[in-house]
Amino acid sequence: MGYFFEEDLRMQTLTTKEEKNAAFRLRYQVFAEELKWVSGNENKKEIDSYDSKCLQVGVFAKNRLIACLRIHFPTDRFMIENEFKEIIGNHKIQKTPQTIEVTRFCIANDLRKSQVSTKYGMFPIVMALEKAFYNWCRSNDKDTVYMVVSNHFFRLLNLLGMPCTAVAPAVTMPDGVVAIAAISTWTAFEKFTATKKPALLAWFQDLEQLNIEQMVI
Repeated sequence: MGYFFEEDLRMQTLTTKEEKNAAFRLRYQVFAEELKWVSGNENKKEIDSYDSKCLQVGVFAKNRLIACLRIHFPTDRFMIENEFKEIIGNHKIQKTPQTIEVTRFCIANDLRKSQVSTKYGMFPIVMALEKAFYNWCRSNDKDTVYMVVSNHFFRLLNLLGMPCTAVAPAVTMPDGVVAIAAISTWTAFEKFTATKKPALLAWFQDLEQLNIEQMVI
C-alpha cells in the first residue's frame, strides 16, 4: 500500500478537453471494464447524455488523473430521478439551489488502498477526492448531496466520517449490486467531524498545502 504526500496532489474542476477525456477514460476503466455497469466501446471512454450539463472534479498525482466525480445541478433532472427512480421509494427529491447530485465517483483501481500523508495524519486516497468535493461545494454554496451508491460504499462513507442517510430500503439491481439511494449534507459532516473526527475536518478546511484550482464556477 503506497502513499502520497499532500503537496504532490492537485485537485480541480475539469475544464479542458484533455482533462475531461482523462475522466472519461478513468470512468470507462471503472464502470465498463471493471464493474461492467455500462457497455464497452471502441474509444474506451464512458460518456453519457448528462455530461454536457454536468461538472467534473478530479484529483491529479503528477499529471495523472487518479480520481474523479461528476456533479449534477438542480436546474436539470438528476439520475436519481430517471435511471434510479425505482429505488427511491416514496421519497420526494428536495431540490433547492443548494442541492446537487454526485455520480460517477471513481478511484483508479491500483490506488484505492493508497494513503495521503498530511500534517493531520494519514487518510485514504478517497478522502482527497472528498476534500476536493467539499471545497467545491462550500465555494459554490452547495450543501445537500444526493447519490446512488453500492451498500459497500455507503458503509465505507459513513465509516470514514461522511454521514449518509438512506432515503429508501436498499434494492438489488439486475446485475446483483445492492444499491442505496442516499442523501447527505456538508452541515451534518461538519457537525459530526467537529466532535468525532476533528483531524479530518481540520484537513478538509486547510487549503495551504493541497493545491486547489478553479473551484468556483
